Amino acid sequence: MNSGFISIGELCRRIGVKPYTLRYWEKEFGDFLNPYRSKGMHRRYREDDLKILLKIKELVKEKGYTIKGAKKILGGNGNKLKKDKSFPGEGNYFQGKRILITGGTGTVGRELTRRLLCLNPLVVRIYSRDETKQFEMAEEFDNAGNLRFFIGDVRDAKRLEMAMEEVDIVFHLAALKHVTSCEYNPFEAINTNVYGSQNVINAALKVDAEKVIFTSTDKAVNPTSTMGATKLMAEKLFTAANYYKGKRRTVFATVRFGNVLGSRGSVIPLFKNQLLEGKQVTLTSKKMTRFVMSLNEAVDFIFKASFLAKGGEVFVPKMPAVRIVDLVETIEDILGFNNGIKEIGTKPGEKFYEELMTGDEERRSLEGKDMYIILPPFRSGNGKYSYPDTYISTGNNHYTSEKGSFLSKKQIKDLLRKENLL
Repeated sequence: MNSGFISIGELCRRIGVKPYTLRYWEKEFGDFLNPYRSKGMHRRYREDDLKILLKIKELVKEKGYTIKGAKKILGGNGNKLKKDKSFPGEGNYFQGKRILITGGTGTVGRELTRRLLCLNPLVVRIYSRDETKQFEMAEEFDNAGNLRFFIGDVRDAKRLEMAMEEVDIVFHLAALKHVTSCEYNPFEAINTNVYGSQNVINAALKVDAEKVIFTSTDKAVNPTSTMGATKLMAEKLFTAANYYKGKRRTVFATVRFGNVLGSRGSVIPLFKNQLLEGKQVTLTSKKMTRFVMSLNEAVDFIFKASFLAKGGEVFVPKMPAVRIVDLVETIEDILGFNNGIKEIGTKPGEKFYEELMTGDEERRSLEGKDMYIILPPFRSGNGKYSYPDTYISTGNNHYTSEKGSFLSKKQIKDLLRKENLL
């Protein structure tokens, strides 16, 4: 305690959470918390903030509420606690579960881990090839007691089975994701994205896991690249696994994303570095468009698919589109540079625009407020595929980024600043 303020270390001790959890809560509950900044720019809290943090801990870690649900309660001026119905069954879904994340040291994997650890799982296991990134991640999460690290490759079926022993939920994020790299190394892409995905399926069936969620890409729709084609094949494998699983409880489903801003595959770091180095920004074409979503939105959607999945679906979020030239010019404006744009032409396998579903998928899809659900061509089990507030979709025209609702430059700027991407 110092002049009525509480230091971060003392605060974490008193509420019983790790510093990384506090940082996450500061980000998510910023409307309810107001830390004081000392002259040295150190964060200090007041007793009133301590009470709010204890309430957040009660809601999120003890009662199993989602962040969204906890916000509603905190903003409800003492209203009686109500279960957040935004995600059916979400409240206690991950509490006490054993969870494995393949490719867990990547950008999405780290954020997924951060969010999961606030929901009291029994254990979160990170499965990846890079020991350096695992070491850095362990340090970042202050060697959390329920976080484990397994060195291994999804190509190694036996090692994967060992890591997945007694696991309830699997998030399959591991993949070769760069279009150009996969074009020049197609069989490596097949080994990781196709055979590796089948290894994940086989291991999950062997341990009778509860749910397995695969993260795919809009590049899997009418693919022109090796990366997109291998991701499409992996989607097919995940859908098919629901047909031959027998009496096992395992549910397999897919989420299909656009470009996750701030991830390692994002163009933002490339554009930023080119500007800071005084170079022109290299752009395939000023006509290029893409679907985009924030890292938080990506993780939210993975969670939502986990709760809703019945087997074989492909969940597709409704995402805004951006003109890449608008993104470049917005970054220039924020950083105060105007180096110019150099068009370099399309790279092997690259598209001018992306699509979220094919015509065939559109005919068997349902639409909700924030997503499409592409139903499997054959229904497994009892086959009752119903979801809250969804309806039969018509006339999407495959939902292409060239015909999408484009973000304005102001909206792009607000998104970049909100996500701390520059």
